[in-house]
Amino acid sequence: MQKSIVKQDAGSWARIEQVAVKCSPQKAKVDDNLAFTVGFRLDGVVRRNFHQKFWEAAYDQHDGGLRMAFRVELRKSGVRLLAKPLKEEKFVRRAVFFWTRNPEIPHRVWMTVATEFETILYPKTEEEAREMMFNVTRSFELPANSLGKGDHSLAASVSAKWGKHVFTERGEASGKSPSLKIQIA
Repeated sequence: MQKSIVKQDAGSWARIEQVAVKCSPQKAKVDDNLAFTVGFRLDGVVRRNFHQKFWEAAYDQHDGGLRMAFRVELRKSGVRLLAKPLKEEKFVRRAVFFWTRNPEIPHRVWMTVATEFETILYPKTEEEAREMMFNVTRSFELPANSLGKGDHSLAASVSAKWGKHVFTERGEASGKSPSLKIQIA
């Protein structure tokens, strides 16, 4: 059985910060398409513990990576909880630890990030790896006629889940953006 290096209450392993939703254009016509961008970052112990020393400890204990499952929802603000979201997306990012012989990397174990776009990213620094793994930006398109004419208030709900690893306990975090006002004529 795997032992965790750091012990802490599972509820305080992470928090979602800087949740923001943007829309272009904010004043649109009924036949326009609205482009939404939702951004947030996962912060806390899970982010701080995501560094090379723990990647190597995890690799040595046959813990080959970290899987993060994200969910982003775009909803009308003030609508009942049971209302269907306007747009919902679930996606996964994976960090894979591997033995490297790259002369540019001074460590024996390094990592890659497999994104939801089937792209594999190779970070050059630990901070770049944390940004690739825990900073999220999603874009949506929505026809303005799905909202209808008038003033609308929208917000984004986001969440993240991960499992137990050498450097973290199982956990989840969620957050909500401030409301965004949109006018459709």
